[in-house]
Amino acid sequence: MRRRRKYDIYLVIFLAIFTAGYFFYNHATAESRGINNYSVALEAYKDSDYEKAYEVFAKVPSGSTLKPPALFRQARCATNMDKKELAVKKYNRIVHSRSKSSIAPISRYNMAVLMYELEDKNAKKHFKKIIKMYPTSDYAVASNYYLGLIEVANPPKYKRLAAKSKNKAFIYFKNYLEDAPGGRFSLNSINEIKKLGVKLNNYDNLLIAKSYYANGEYLKAKDVLNKTTLAESWTDFALNSFKLGDKEKGNYYTELGLKKHAAAASTKDVYEVIDNYIQAAPSRKEGIVKLNSLGLSSTGADYAAYLNCNEVIASNLKEACYRTLYEKYPSGQFSADSLYNIFISKYLQKKYLDAQRLGFLHLKKFPGVNSSPAVTYYMGKIAFKLKHYENANNYYKQVIAKYPDSYYAFRANYNLYKEDGFLPFGEINDKPVVFPYKKSLDNNLVVKLAYLKDYDLVEELCKHDKFIQSWIAYQKKNYTISAVLARNAMEELQTKPSFEDLRWRLVYPTHYYDIVDKVKGSNNPIILEAILKEESHFNPMAKSSVGAGGLMQLMPATYNEVVKKHNLPADLNAEVSNITAGSCYYSGLKKVLGNKDLYAISAYNGGIGSVTKWFSNLIYNDTDEFVEQIPYPETKNYVKKVLRTYWVYGNVY
Repeated sequence: MRRRRKYDIYLVIFLAIFTAGYFFYNHATAESRGINNYSVALEAYKDSDYEKAYEVFAKVPSGSTLKPPALFRQARCATNMDKKELAVKKYNRIVHSRSKSSIAPISRYNMAVLMYELEDKNAKKHFKKIIKMYPTSDYAVASNYYLGLIEVANPPKYKRLAAKSKNKAFIYFKNYLEDAPGGRFSLNSINEIKKLGVKLNNYDNLLIAKSYYANGEYLKAKDVLNKTTLAESWTDFALNSFKLGDKEKGNYYTELGLKKHAAAASTKDVYEVIDNYIQAAPSRKEGIVKLNSLGLSSTGADYAAYLNCNEVIASNLKEACYRTLYEKYPSGQFSADSLYNIFISKYLQKKYLDAQRLGFLHLKKFPGVNSSPAVTYYMGKIAFKLKHYENANNYYKQVIAKYPDSYYAFRANYNLYKEDGFLPFGEINDKPVVFPYKKSLDNNLVVKLAYLKDYDLVEELCKHDKFIQSWIAYQKKNYTISAVLARNAMEELQTKPSFEDLRWRLVYPTHYYDIVDKVKGSNNPIILEAILKEESHFNPMAKSSVGAGGLMQLMPATYNEVVKKHNLPADLNAEVSNITAGSCYYSGLKKVLGNKDLYAISAYNGGIGSVTKWFSNLIYNDTDEFVEQIPYPETKNYVKKVLRTYWVYGNVY
């Protein structure tokens, strides 16, 4: 009996150890099994083999972090197989899971849409819950549209309740148009509003007109705008007229609105109208002159004056113009830039103490604005001129620390370490563009999905992260879109990350660098890569408004001349020949201009004739004074952009 009891105890201990071992083994291998099964299932899904994909996604263990996306993919498989009830069950498991997965919002939304299609009354409850739980999400915006449809589809029998339901539907459709005037359901929402037959006020008509405009339906927008009050909607009348190609009407509404109704319009809309007005003029200068002749005194007057100051070439008149603008609008949108222009004018006149006083004021009053890197840098130069060498170095270090990716960081580095020369980097070590984050939310779920190449789901989960959207565009070989998205995202960051951060590779990818390095000749290949990036954003089919084409944006006449001289292939858009021609053209400019990259970059944009003329007309003692006095704003900005891009490439790679 004792032996049997002893045996039973051993058996219990053995079973306990075995169970614990199995549990720990199962848990430890759940993630690896999850990755393997998810990867196989995703390939089947991409091949449209939804039955196989559904079965293999089911094999992802519940202990894996990939279980929620596996359930999500099963729901998508079921939807594609027209098994909507099954899809709803899978989404429901995600929605009611204890783990707070980032897949829950889209799962609840997809489930609610399927329930609506199945005429399930619970759809309404879920759409309302989405608005309550995720009020700022795109799913909440779209839920308004579906709630409107539900109210329309199920009108109460009693007149009083029916009227109330109709009003609810109208509000839901209006909510959608307010949040997404150009959204996928916006035109449908307008049609539903028309069917309701409700009386529309001025605001309602303006909302509908804006939605038509956002969808490119300019004639329909015009018809609805005619039902609104001009005082409140003149900017919309003007913009819509310009889109219809009616410059005369566009100019009429612009001038009338700026004179009589500008104060009632939003600043953003007024500035947009002004830009269209100038673009519609025979030339930019004529448009700005005409704009300033209107005698504006309300919203837009500061912008018109600022544009006028930008056109002034004579340095003394330019300073006076900006001073007047700054004194009239000391806290306006253009006051920081106006003060900077007064500051730089004093510096160029060698009135260093006056410039220093203005610099102190600028740094105190306008911290972290676009002109801050330039002011900080020139405060360093002023300190050096005044023999305050330690202060000068501190200012230079501030520029590099606070604005590491700026043109002025490039210049500050030169002043600190002149032994590196004007161009401190001669070549770069290529590094691959990878997912921009090493860690993410959801126990690194997004990173795992990215690693598994589930781009569609990553895109959906991170639709408001421009860096991830950039990375997805890159994976899909949409390189131009990728670079622009990443650039915009980086510009929005107030504090820039270190150059080791993976996001920089998306902003500054090394497309075509292998070709550039082969055809560089005596040129610095990073400069050529920087020119290529700024000229075309890596689009080999890019074409400018004046006819320049290809990656290096060469004019056809220039391209043909270089091709003939160097016996190159004649296809302007062919990648290798275009880059080779660009390199040869740049070499020629550099040779004529004293073998100086600064002058060659200036000539690449402004023309060699202009640069040689500036040698005679401009008074300058160093590189900075030359750049700041380039009379063409476009060329001045181009030089700074190319050298900034060169600088960042060198640091990142």
